Amino acid sequence: MYRLKVYLFVLSLLCITSAILANDVKINFTAVNFNDARNIAGKEGKLIFVDFYAEWCTPCKWMEQTTFKDEEVANTLNDNFVSVKANIDDASGYDLKNAYEIKYLPTMLIFNSQGQLLDRIEQTLSPRKLMEILSKYNAPEHKIAAKYDFNTSPYQHQNDIKESDSMKQSAKEYKKYYTEKQTSNAFRVQVGVFERYEGAAEMVQSLKQLFVEQVTVTNEYKDGVPVFKVRIGQFETSEQANNFRKNLKNEYNMDGIII
Repeated sequence: MYRLKVYLFVLSLLCITSAILANDVKINFTAVNFNDARNIAGKEGKLIFVDFYAEWCTPCKWMEQTTFKDEEVANTLNDNFVSVKANIDDASGYDLKNAYEIKYLPTMLIFNSQGQLLDRIEQTLSPRKLMEILSKYNAPEHKIAAKYDFNTSPYQHQNDIKESDSMKQSAKEYKKYYTEKQTSNAFRVQVGVFERYEGAAEMVQSLKQLFVEQVTVTNEYKDGVPVFKVRIGQFETSEQANNFRKNLKNEYNMDGIII
């Protein structure tokens, strides 16, 4: 009788241990940066899942111990998503936080295979709630692998074109400069054209340190790709604009065209 009890006790321990191990499924959060994650997603036709967190964030720890340990959630993310963890207290995570205006923790972003933002979730989620969201976007139309022309670098394609799409949608400065009022009859001097909003934003900040004239960014599309154009001033006559353009060249060796 005693041996039977011991046997049953050991058997119950084995069953409990097996259940724990079976549920101990880990999400394959990648250690690569966000641009590399987009390249991987584009090649493999997967979506992107980004989890913003911090070591001091209690709700983040709750999700880590519950939602992200759910077997269905883990399997869905591992099979269909490139998953990224972004610590906002690290340099790369901090930059990504600023780029997408992350104000609350936890925040999760979902992108399609082309690097376009599909959804932003700014709350703690149970496994069931997260599965509802993942299932919603885990569809063929969101998982089209990126295609590249011959002699075209996939890395260059992802960084220069697709990044400008997402940056255009999320960057706070874009609205600030793009919606700035411009008089229809004004003349401006265009000094830069960029395929990435980051380059345009950096140039704007530099120019504002040098000139009192208004600096704006306009957004146009060329062959379906967004292009960001940096322009200075709102001159009443083409002569005033031309004089300013000449001063740019003489004093700062900066080329410009009158728009």
